Amino acid sequence: MNEPEGQVPAAPPPPPPPAGPENHSGNPWERRSSGGAFSAFVDAIKLFVTSPREAFSQTAKSGDFGSPLIFAIVVGWIGAIIGQIWSMAMGASFMSLFPSEIQQGLGTYMAGSTVGFVVTLIFAPVFIIIALFIWAAILHLCLVIVGGLEQSEGGFEGTFRVVSYSSVAQLSNVIPVFGGLVGFVWTMVLAVIGTEEIHGTSQGKAIAAILIPAVLCCVCVAIAMFAAGAGLVSYFASQ
Repeated sequence: MNEPEGQVPAAPPPPPPPAGPENHSGNPWERRSSGGAFSAFVDAIKLFVTSPREAFSQTAKSGDFGSPLIFAIVVGWIGAIIGQIWSMAMGASFMSLFPSEIQQGLGTYMAGSTVGFVVTLIFAPVFIIIALFIWAAILHLCLVIVGGLEQSEGGFEGTFRVVSYSSVAQLSNVIPVFGGLVGFVWTMVLAVIGTEEIHGTSQGKAIAAILIPAVLCCVCVAIAMFAAGAGLVSYFASQ
């Protein structure tokens, strides 16, 4: 149909905007207000375990310390309890290998394990909070040293979020004997991924920042073991 003379034809509607990545307002735990705390907690654990890069890419870079702190306390507390249960179970199995006379003498050990379990049950959250802030401060300092915060938007709070959500690795204590080692390696991997995503830094700088305290810790342990060995050799030589 022809337009009347003198009338400007209507402009066609603009094309729809191209589809882009979903605009996340936080990882599942940070979006718990829309779906319930328990289900959000479980979903967050699943995401950080199966797809940590996606989980950290969804994580808010700032906002509050409360959400990551609560997440870290809960997963850390669960991991500590599981570790204590395995320790008590293996201790009881080890004691069963000895004659009954020796088992009676080792009763103090089992009593100490029970006390340790109760102490962990009560005070683990306090220790977790202290460890989180210390580790976050050390990692943040190392990031400053290697220049990993040049494009950061989160600052120290971003580092704290990396450390807190990396605590999901504490659940590796469900693995007997080697759970602690698996958890340590897993924590380092998660911290590298989280540092890249939260602070927008390169993988090399993230790895360097993570390795500095790890290497220093290993050196200190090696020095302590060497000093202890030298002390034992000196003691037995003097006998």
